[in-house]
Amino acid sequence: MKDRTPRDIAVDDQLRAAGAEGAQWLADSGWGPPVKVPVQQAAGWLQETRSRMLASQEDESCTWCDHLIHGGPQPVVVHAEHPTHLVCRACSITARPNRACLDCGKPAGSKSPADGREDVFMGPVAIYTRLRCAPCHARGNPRRGTFGQGG
Repeated sequence: MKDRTPRDIAVDDQLRAAGAEGAQWLADSGWGPPVKVPVQQAAGWLQETRSRMLASQEDESCTWCDHLIHGGPQPVVVHAEHPTHLVCRACSITARPNRACLDCGKPAGSKSPADGREDVFMGPVAIYTRLRCAPCHARGNPRRGTFGQGG
């Protein structure tokens, strides 16, 4: 086993704290406790979003909102419709009314998580989210939004 430096330990602690902060933010937003789901068994939209986000980090084409550049580790939000651009929670909330439906590409028209048309998956630090417009949501899976957590 590799010897861990004090810096390694501090970064791990900060990342764990950021993940806990993200999960608490989701719970405070009305999502309740997460259900553990192995990534391999997660919904197709999540697997594709995560894959595209990781690929953009690998080839260095990933971009961030300015709020993520400054400060220590914090929860990161990944919108399924644009997974190569990572945003902070405040920017995600601001973008919500203008986000596109992942199914048809039209405006989702969602004002809050309370409308039940958002699916969320919480990774160790990243919060993956997709929105659907009311017609696509009614045609697809009419249950309330999902809140999964990587296992």
